[in-house]
Amino acid sequence: MDSLRDSAHRKELSGPASGSGPSRNLPNGPRWSLPKEFYRGRVRARRAAILAAILVTGAFAGLAAAGLMDPATFFGPHVARSDWAFAMTGARDLNARGLTGKGITVCLVDSGIDVLHPDFAHLHLVAWKDFVNLRLDPYDDNGHGTAMAGLIVASGSLHGVAPDVSLIVVKVINSAGFGSSSAVADGIRFCVDPFGDATRGADIISVSLGSKAPLFVATDVSLTAQWALDRGVILVASAGNDGGMFDDGDVESPGFVSLAIAVGAVDASGRIASFSSIGSSVNRTDPNLKPELTAPGVQLISTAPGAHYVTTTGTSGATALAAGIVALLLQAHPELRPGGSVGSANVLALKWALARSAAVRPGQAMPHDSYYGYGVIDGLRALSYL
Repeated sequence: MDSLRDSAHRKELSGPASGSGPSRNLPNGPRWSLPKEFYRGRVRARRAAILAAILVTGAFAGLAAAGLMDPATFFGPHVARSDWAFAMTGARDLNARGLTGKGITVCLVDSGIDVLHPDFAHLHLVAWKDFVNLRLDPYDDNGHGTAMAGLIVASGSLHGVAPDVSLIVVKVINSAGFGSSSAVADGIRFCVDPFGDATRGADIISVSLGSKAPLFVATDVSLTAQWALDRGVILVASAGNDGGMFDDGDVESPGFVSLAIAVGAVDASGRIASFSSIGSSVNRTDPNLKPELTAPGVQLISTAPGAHYVTTTGTSGATALAAGIVALLLQAHPELRPGGSVGSANVLALKWALARSAAVRPGQAMPHDSYYGYGVIDGLRALSYL
């Protein structure tokens, strides 16, 4: 019986006869095939996909060339952004008008810069000086300076306020975040005259640092800051990270210098940050009451050494944003740049415009508040006041 079943099973697997010859066995497994129309359709589908890819790529290229889309949004590393800060300050409105800081020089007095960060691929670094370790090539062993630079000049996964400015970087802070007042003073002097010819110095000095030292200790910094301001160089400085019951009652050096622009910090809702230093009005008059302005300074995303990114909080970031906006305003009004025999008249004109145009927050004292200053910086409104 078993042999008969095997014989019947073999007959079921045998193929049809070819002519009168013996039948041929099929392979052990079934052979599946599809109609020829399927294969023709697959070719057409592949061609359509290639055409669609070409059209999409062309559309992306067109939008990017027109400035309507950022390719890094789709193809760059996934990096969180702080677009709210740029929107709150009017920076993107100024960018939309073609203002990118081109032709303006900003000097950062900080911990250095990592020029190898991919977001600095288009960086225009015109001068570098290391007053800490005396190294000839730019570096940043702390990270603070790189973060401040990113808020101003990043042009990659992140986009700073004024990506086309020329940058001077002076290292005055060591790897632990400390520096001497003499180094800061030397740094400010270098910003004004980096090449020894008094012709190619900074238009703006951004000092995202602060000292709580008594006035007699910080005298060299304040005197040097005043010296720079008297030459028409705009100095933007941190109000300081004090706040609350431990606030010493005034902004930090060199922000307390009369013509300097001291910047406090607000959060994403526009509320004053708890750490932002208050300012004293003693012996001060408009538009030099302290702090003059506030700007976003809470949870800002910026660049960090080693192709990394960092979240930074403090009046330092607010200062860098304000310095970038001032660079855009100077691009629009080059007559406000330092030069000639006008002294500090340009600084005063700019400060009046910034004070009058600042956005007033709910509960803010008028015309000046010891926390908010004259208000949150508004670049677009300031442009209309110039």
